[in-house]
Amino acid sequence: MYPQLLTYLLEFIKYQEHIIRYLLTLLVGENMFEKPTEEPVNMPYRKLQVDDLPIIETIEQLDYKILLQEFYEQHGKPLKPVQRRANSKVSVPKSLNCPQCGAPSDFLYANNGDKGQFQCKVCSCLFSDKNRFSKEAILKCPHCARTLEKIKERKDFSVFKCKNNDCSYYQKKLQAMSPKEKKRFEKDPQAFKVRYIFRQFHIDFLPLSKQSPELPRVDLSKIYASPHTLGLILTYHINYGLSARRTAAIMQDIHGVAISHQTILNYENSVALLLKSYVDHYPYELSDQFPEMKLTSK
Repeated sequence: MYPQLLTYLLEFIKYQEHIIRYLLTLLVGENMFEKPTEEPVNMPYRKLQVDDLPIIETIEQLDYKILLQEFYEQHGKPLKPVQRRANSKVSVPKSLNCPQCGAPSDFLYANNGDKGQFQCKVCSCLFSDKNRFSKEAILKCPHCARTLEKIKERKDFSVFKCKNNDCSYYQKKLQAMSPKEKKRFEKDPQAFKVRYIFRQFHIDFLPLSKQSPELPRVDLSKIYASPHTLGLILTYHINYGLSARRTAAIMQDIHGVAISHQTILNYENSVALLLKSYVDHYPYELSDQFPEMKLTSK
């Protein structure tokens, strides 16, 4: 009898809980018992979000020599260079080449006067110093496929931004703002990240490779120190773990050799680069036995 009564009471309590939730929802106007979402509603750290990768469009590179040969085969005469006027105030730099086909300056026009735009007579390419052909690839927004614009250039990276007002990314960010955030956005738009941004880092990964052709700072075959002195320096600095300054002091006080701590660091760098390939692939033969240690008690 008692188990049946407990079951009935539990069911009745659950029924009352549903009634209380329904009444509170009617009074307050919203459901107070919904489980909170994993993502917070207010996100003040939007600038720390990482956007998707952009669309990378490679540029087709042409050869002006092949294009000149094709022009000769089609027209039966060679393509003549650009005839410049003697009184022209705009000149094309002789060191300038077409970024798409590599044609020399003899085949380049000053397309819009002195405003910095040029046109190639061979491939009809329009370009300037800030043109897209000055880059290795074209970066486009993954949301609207609009070409990204470089807005900042730092020492280690460049910042590209999508400035399309109809971009779905931009519109979605605006719609997700609360009324309070919209008022702040009107006064201080820089406080919000609402446009797609991509950072292109200028990192040289070749020195990080194991097969790096990086040369030592110092040519060990041309140093003034003898091999014995070099061995002492490396023994103190590497084997005994002394700093470069302490190693230099020991070499001066004990061996009478005057050497700077920076020279010791240069020696260390040179030896490390030369021995790296031997250390990485050295066939170490480990023993399967441990030496016996005799413990003596006094």
